[in-house]
Amino acid sequence: MLKSINQYIIKEFLKSLLVVTTIIFFVILLITLLDEFSFFKANRDMKLIHFIFITFFKIPNFIFTLFPFVILFSGIVFFLKIYNYNEIISLRVMGYSNLQILLIPALACFFIGYLIIFLVVPFSSSLLKYSEELKSNYDQNKNIIFLNQTGVWIIDKSIKEKNIIRIKKIDKNFSVINDITIYNYDLNNNFIKRIDAQDGEINDNNWQLNKAKVIFINNKSVKENYLNIYNYKTNIKINELRNIYKNAETTSLLNITREISILEDKGYSTIDLKIRYQKLISFPIYLLSMSILSGLMIINLGKTSNYIKYGSYGVLISVILYFLNDLSITMAKSEIIAVDFSVWIPIFLIILINLVGITQVNAK
Repeated sequence: MLKSINQYIIKEFLKSLLVVTTIIFFVILLITLLDEFSFFKANRDMKLIHFIFITFFKIPNFIFTLFPFVILFSGIVFFLKIYNYNEIISLRVMGYSNLQILLIPALACFFIGYLIIFLVVPFSSSLLKYSEELKSNYDQNKNIIFLNQTGVWIIDKSIKEKNIIRIKKIDKNFSVINDITIYNYDLNNNFIKRIDAQDGEINDNNWQLNKAKVIFINNKSVKENYLNIYNYKTNIKINELRNIYKNAETTSLLNITREISILEDKGYSTIDLKIRYQKLISFPIYLLSMSILSGLMIINLGKTSNYIKYGSYGVLISVILYFLNDLSITMAKSEIIAVDFSVWIPIFLIILINLVGITQVNAK
């Protein structure tokens, strides 16, 4: 009997979750369409199907980011429903306490959190990465920079030529590079020369390479020059190199450790990926806490059918948590607080509020 009641509570909560998620989906879809339409309009050669891919492939990641707040509003809808239809009385008659009624949907959210982390996030991260790569193909003025185990790879384009650059390692101040190879091509992809250097100093639009070997190929003949200093003119800005991994959301829990290792090996900061890692491992606890918080709002603040009232509370809580999370991450990036701790600050605050609220619930 109790098992079927537990299933009923979870089923009704999931219905509320589905309704709220559907509403959020269409809101995100509208905002994303408006945001990407300007890019689509500016690139008239973009295919319509690519515009649709770029738009829709971003949505799963946006939903994941907002899902703790989706849980909050879903909980508000669910708990208001069982109070408005007096189902809470039936549950109390069956021997359920307020705490039990709070914990059943919360534990379901905890389980959902793990399903999302291991099943949904790898999929949504791949879609987001593909969307960004697809979009970059239509940005003709954008230089391509990517990172793998062999080094930092750059496609440096200009009006007359194209250069493919590999850098083994960059120092943390982004002023010195080591083990550089530059492959120089014309616009028809004909190979012109190769430049190898042990190290170099970089500035915007000008790199000074030390102990460089330049290999020319002309009419099938090969010529080598050795220079102590070689000045390389480039379109690459230092900020482009700094922000090579500007979107950590394209990584999932399954590959984030490997990505961190690669970045550290090449001299890059791993703060964004470490923050991403903490967000992923804390996600189930975040959902559980938000579910409990939504129930405590209804039980402790008064059981009324005013959805606008509690919707306003939900919006206020969401805004506060969003800015608190943003503030804590900014402090972590400024090395004021530990990176690992920054993500947990809003969650610890919610848990503390929940503990206070649960003591009041038990007194009722």
